[in-house]
Amino acid sequence: MSNINFVISSNPINLADALVGLRSATVEAEYGDVVVKGSALTMAHHGPRTGQQCPCSYDNNCAGEVEIVGVSHFDLDTLGGCAAILGRKPEAATFWALAEFVDLNGAHKLGQSGASEEDLRRLHAFWAWSEKVRVYAPRDGSAVEITDKVIAGCEAVEQIVAGDKEMLKAGDVWKANGEKLSADSFVEAAGGVIARVAAAFVNHLYVDPQGNAQEAVVAYSTTTGAITISFADAPKGKSACEIVQSLWGELAGGHAGIAGSPRDRRMSLKDFSVAVEATRAALC
Repeated sequence: MSNINFVISSNPINLADALVGLRSATVEAEYGDVVVKGSALTMAHHGPRTGQQCPCSYDNNCAGEVEIVGVSHFDLDTLGGCAAILGRKPEAATFWALAEFVDLNGAHKLGQSGASEEDLRRLHAFWAWSEKVRVYAPRDGSAVEITDKVIAGCEAVEQIVAGDKEMLKAGDVWKANGEKLSADSFVEAAGGVIARVAAAFVNHLYVDPQGNAQEAVVAYSTTTGAITISFADAPKGKSACEIVQSLWGELAGGHAGIAGSPRDRRMSLKDFSVAVEATRAALC
């Protein structure tokens, strides 16, 4: 199983081309409503596929013998699926249940997860690790190999689940730094929407510096140029996915509660302003 290659692309056509002629699997190779299928297994649960199994909930060796695995992005849910394909997903049912909860509901709902302190520390430890080992699909849409990053991710999760003290401590520090991130990323809050700009993920930060909880966060990533819209609790009839697709087309996507701009496109600050206003209008 160690001979499997992992490739990532922000463009579904290019990712599909990279898989041609090989026995393949895909893990969250989803681009809005579009999905790239693997010949042996397709792990996908966003958009029209909502309700299907999360990648991180699959059992080890679930894809059989495959030669290549395609992904659209790299997060804990994706990594869990890749680890299962490799046959090296650690046995930690409650931790993976927490990873699934976060992927479906958003990091801002951690307080509602019912997770143990042990699993929360593990999650923070993974986030601390992933912040240092950034894995992004090239913005030009090309497909590139990330096998070494997937293997490194598997090793990191194995260490964390085994109780690595240094990694868990790093997670504690990462959590503490969250409060500073909230203050530094804040732009404004009005109409129930917090606008944030940061290099890190900030869509879980629904409380403004004055301590007021808002209904939505619209964030601009200075690292990737991505815009992400999220709701603390998606209002009835309001969908983050519908908002982003109304602005940028079908390659934008996600869930009702959290969704983002097209993966192969760097957005502008003007786009960011438009997204903030569109989200406020949706709440009105």
